[in-house]
Amino acid sequence: MKLIVVVIVLGLFWLGLWAANTGILISSADSKIPKTRECSYFIGVSVLKRLAPLADRCPLIRKIGT
Repeated sequence: MKLIVVVIVLGLFWLGLWAANTGILISSADSKIPKTRECSYFIGVSVLKRLAPLADRCPLIRKIGT
């Protein structure tokens, strides 16, 4: 019973992030451009890459798109 509730809550959380175009950080690495990081975000069913200029770290949660 508890497992079903946890799965439903996680599913609703995932759908909410997807509907709001909000991504969760999967990985970040130095890019070839100086003082810039390449951040990979999971949104819905895809992984999107974004550059974070002048950053030591990428934001954990980021709004993707408009």
